[in-house]
Amino acid sequence: MPLFILFLLLVASIGRGEDSFFHPSVRSPRLGEVVYFLLPDRFNDGDPSNNTGKSASADPNENGFDRTNPHFFHGGDLAGISAKLDYLRDLGATSIWMSPIFRNRVVQHYSGGPKAGYHGYWILDFTEVDPHFGSKEELERLIANAKGHGIGTILDVVVNHTANVIQPKNGVHDYQYKFSKPYLDANGRPFNDRDYINREDFPRLDPETSFPVPPTFLSEEDRKIKVPDWLNDPTVYHNRGDASTGGESAQYGDISGLDDLFTEQPRVVRGMIDIYSNWLKEFDITGFRLDTVKHVNNEFWQSFIPAIRDAAEKSGRKDFFIFGEVYDPDPAFTSEFAHRASMPSLLDFGFQKAVRGFASGMASPANLAAFFAKDSYYTTPAVNAYGLVTFLGNHDLGRIGYFLANDVSSASDDELLARDVLAHAVLFFTRGIPAIYYGDEQGFTGKGGDAAAREDMFGSMVPDFAQEKRIGGGDGSAPAFNEDHPLFREIREMISVRKQNPTLQRGVQVVRYADANPGILAVSRVDRERREEMLVVFNNSGAASKANIKVYSSAGNWERVFASGGKGINFGPGPDNQLSVELAPWSALVLRNPQPIEAGTEPLGELHLEANRNCEIDERWEIKAESKSDKVLSIAFGVRVKGEANYKFLGTADSPPYRVLPTWDKVPQAPDLEFEAVARDLFGTETKADFEWHRRQGRH
Repeated sequence: MPLFILFLLLVASIGRGEDSFFHPSVRSPRLGEVVYFLLPDRFNDGDPSNNTGKSASADPNENGFDRTNPHFFHGGDLAGISAKLDYLRDLGATSIWMSPIFRNRVVQHYSGGPKAGYHGYWILDFTEVDPHFGSKEELERLIANAKGHGIGTILDVVVNHTANVIQPKNGVHDYQYKFSKPYLDANGRPFNDRDYINREDFPRLDPETSFPVPPTFLSEEDRKIKVPDWLNDPTVYHNRGDASTGGESAQYGDISGLDDLFTEQPRVVRGMIDIYSNWLKEFDITGFRLDTVKHVNNEFWQSFIPAIRDAAEKSGRKDFFIFGEVYDPDPAFTSEFAHRASMPSLLDFGFQKAVRGFASGMASPANLAAFFAKDSYYTTPAVNAYGLVTFLGNHDLGRIGYFLANDVSSASDDELLARDVLAHAVLFFTRGIPAIYYGDEQGFTGKGGDAAAREDMFGSMVPDFAQEKRIGGGDGSAPAFNEDHPLFREIREMISVRKQNPTLQRGVQVVRYADANPGILAVSRVDRERREEMLVVFNNSGAASKANIKVYSSAGNWERVFASGGKGINFGPGPDNQLSVELAPWSALVLRNPQPIEAGTEPLGELHLEANRNCEIDERWEIKAESKSDKVLSIAFGVRVKGEANYKFLGTADSPPYRVLPTWDKVPQAPDLEFEAVARDLFGTETKADFEWHRRQGRH
């Protein structure tokens, strides 16, 4: 471990624009979105004639349709979504995110029995709509009708794998590691594919000699079953066996036997760019959700995402919405893909876990505050945590209703409803772009994750689905588009409040109060341009809770914008110009101060800056600033090689802890560096601090 000599310099307040490199914290152009995620097969059946996918067979094991089996098609389709656009608009959705709609292998056989590709992730033809869902013409009608309702369309993009078609010729399914069985080129010479990523001289491969698990097919039909045709070449797959729990196999192994694409090859990169660029050219799509991001090498995404953005811009969609799935709740891990894989946004699995614990009362407000303190992990010059897509449950994990019912098994129906509303209040009123999982607004619970969380909105014949007990009421065997359902009403109101108050979409978020035990969590949301402050307060305790909360604006001018618990919610001026708040059990309160935050007379004071080449995340710097000022500050960070004139901008932090954690390669590799932090308040006053970093020679 090298030793470093560190120097700290403090600089007093400076006027705005005096040799300052300050950049405001970036905001995603999609912060006004409310995403509604659905599986077309499970949402609404608008055309029963396509339920068997136009198959001539009446056998579910061939046509994939069986409404009594949770693992088979149930009949939902694109026409069904079109028929319910009024419902989605009334709820407040601005985008529909659909699971993959491309033509799938109808049925795949597993040790537990046959399963159908109703979910869309077993793609055979990347160029056509699955006939169970309809046609390209129906997709075009859905997109146009949704746009007429003010709703965009987001497609789910799969590049990691195709359907399970290729089989191991040697019968080996266990993963074969590269250190013991390297790839061989067509002439039998071993090579490391990492040395040739995206290179045009990538070695030529031979299906018989190049792979530790030589590929073969069960039938002649399977040899030509995929579209486009290049996907039928077995050398464009990794062919190393099934993925295990992690490590190398996470990127090179077959997940659930699905054919894992060799995304290190430029041929595969170009092929996937062409596939999805063509969908962009053909249809007025507003966004892509990227599946299984962590199972694909970063270099692929570094090529794919800019190419897709370019294709979208050429089609007239400058702010094309792209977000990726990294199935992991640890921000230290998921943030790596913002830094190293060019991800403009990610699904926030850490948020889901933290809010589940908070809403169930299993975790304290301080735990949720500690989670938000890790938002700095995501900060780069181009992205930050404000642009993450937040959610409470999904088709893999399970539903928030299921988690609450299990975490608080003794809860009454009224308590579960209140906790569910509380969870959604955190979703809609804290930072991020909220995504609703279809059916949550109708109290769906399910019995776990995966297939157990994929009920039918149009009434189910699956016994477990039909008989499930829903939060807030409802009959699982009947259609569930009830706009009078208590959760639908509460969610609609919260979405309306969010839409009417841009501060709740874009505003700086600062945690102002957090109890160490179940009780109060309070966050300020501040619009920098209008200097407007809103205060969001949550109580996750089973008792009424009180708190005196420091605010940035006057404590005497607040007005109520939203309250989820009608009784026992009070607020007013408290001691020392704080706001005194009392909340009912499991409730949320949103307040707004109509008067702008005033400048005040206190100076910004000193800023302390420190930089460390190692931090809690491997191969990341930690550059942090501390200020004793109680004003709303944004602090921009920069670095330069000593002696150079200009600083390289590293990102801006909007709330404590003020820090950025860039990867090693984003900071110049030099023995002498100069870091600078520039803090700016709401009125343009700035203060800055400098920090000199030196590598001591002789230690490595």
